[in-house]
Amino acid sequence: MLALFTVLLLISVYVPILSIVGVLFLLLPFFIYSAKYEIAPAFMLLFGSVAITFLIAGPFILPVAFMYGITGVVMGIMVRKKYDNWIIYMAGSLTFLLNVIVHYVGTIWLFDLSFVDEFGALFSQSVKDTSAILGSEPVYKPEQINEAIQYINAILPALFVMTSFVIVFLLMRINYPIAKRLGIQIKPFNPFWTVRLPRSILWYYLFFMIGALLVQPEDGTMWYDIYVNVMFILQACLYVHGLSFVFFFAHIKKWPKVIPIIIAILSILVIPVLYIIRLLGIIDLGFDLRQRLQKKP
Repeated sequence: MLALFTVLLLISVYVPILSIVGVLFLLLPFFIYSAKYEIAPAFMLLFGSVAITFLIAGPFILPVAFMYGITGVVMGIMVRKKYDNWIIYMAGSLTFLLNVIVHYVGTIWLFDLSFVDEFGALFSQSVKDTSAILGSEPVYKPEQINEAIQYINAILPALFVMTSFVIVFLLMRINYPIAKRLGIQIKPFNPFWTVRLPRSILWYYLFFMIGALLVQPEDGTMWYDIYVNVMFILQACLYVHGLSFVFFFAHIKKWPKVIPIIIAILSILVIPVLYIIRLLGIIDLGFDLRQRLQKKP
């Protein structure tokens, strides 16, 4: 497993096009090993991989080894203990998120380097260069760019959360089939149309909406940071619930599987479709549409 990790790391760091493929499978050696053996040998593999990473890729890639290694070990241990896949997904996502936060804070502390500041500087320079090439006025005014940067900075915690959950979901979908072929006993995933989030999410959503009406969130205040982050996450949860309802509806109506997939893709490309799906999530949580549809003859 250490040799496999070394090969994948070399591909991820030094092979330009295949690096994406290598990153997607970096978790696999840790996941397989910890799913087969006890915690102590699994952490020995983790320490060995950190040492190998330091030798062949340098200290700047060490966070990658920690990020994928610890996440893979945690998920593998839970698979060995026969936990449900959704619980494994939550644990893996939170572990990955913790590593992302530690990496980000460490980068700021050690190098005085902020992702948001660098992104803002690059975006501002890009706008200036584009305007100079076209010989026209900048499309975005400096005030608009600053507002966008401030908003990104405010929702950065929520972006970390969403990114971690999406990445771990992809990693599970890609690595699970390989692990099964290698003899790892993994419980099957429940279909996506069975996913139902707690109704409390709707109450939280209404609470923060009413709170924003009573106390207007002002940029730069703690209430503004809390509001935009919580609402970003809650709206994402409502969207996921609404998308699950779309797949449920397609299931009971026996539609071709490609139809809900097309709707899901359109919701990413066409903003009004995303709003409609989020509204369906709110209605389903509030009025239990699934139960009503199942009762119909």
